[in-house]
Amino acid sequence: MSEPTIVFLHGTNASPWTMAPFRGFFEEKGLTCHSPTYRHHDLPDGEERTEALRGASIADYVADITAFLETLDTKPVVIGHSLGGLIAQLLAARGLIAAGVLINSSIINGTVPTTEMERALGKMFMSVGPFWNEVPGQDFELLATYGLNTMPVEQQHEICDRLNTESGQVLFELFFWMYDVKQTTRIDFDRANTPLLFLSGSEDKVVPPTTAKTMADRYGPLATFIEIPGRCHYMQLEKDHDALARRCLDWIRTL
Repeated sequence: MSEPTIVFLHGTNASPWTMAPFRGFFEEKGLTCHSPTYRHHDLPDGEERTEALRGASIADYVADITAFLETLDTKPVVIGHSLGGLIAQLLAARGLIAAGVLINSSIINGTVPTTEMERALGKMFMSVGPFWNEVPGQDFELLATYGLNTMPVEQQHEICDRLNTESGQVLFELFFWMYDVKQTTRIDFDRANTPLLFLSGSEDKVVPPTTAKTMADRYGPLATFIEIPGRCHYMQLEKDHDALARRCLDWIRTL
């Protein structure tokens, strides 16, 4: 395929800055890049953002990105981190993208935790009450333990300080898909025909490689799974991220 358009999708509590290192790499290679965001994620933390995000669903975010893709002249390759990787899978199952690169993708409907740390995270959410009605922010200790665990403490604080609040409904749909009556993150595998590259950091505690691999395996030959040694959930922001971006570009150029 000729050089494609690249669309970067960020994770929960975030905005396009978390994908900026990768976007810079791809733009330096001459590719056209876009970094759309989900509804209300451009608002600063505060009452307006809280009320706007309360009750927002992953389905809303998928609708936002679908509308953006309709403005493009061609199907892009989507590079998504965490929630962005999950949204890329939903877009792929609808035939809206040419390929997807999934960086520590959030789990889809039917993916069961394989580690005690994942189960502990789910129990933590259950212990705080009806969080799906709220708009939670980031807890530094939790984020440092699960998502930034291979980074220097200073960088952990820098990233945490830039992250924002997120719809509790979105977090509910991610972690408790089995109770989601709308089955928001369900993939229709009978319609899936888009190549996907799953990149899984070996030290990711949010979606560890053992869990990510079970998700990738559901796609059969459509999916390529690669475990990246020594990397955490936010590995696109880690040192030497250009090497990871190069790996993505090399895979894209094989399509």
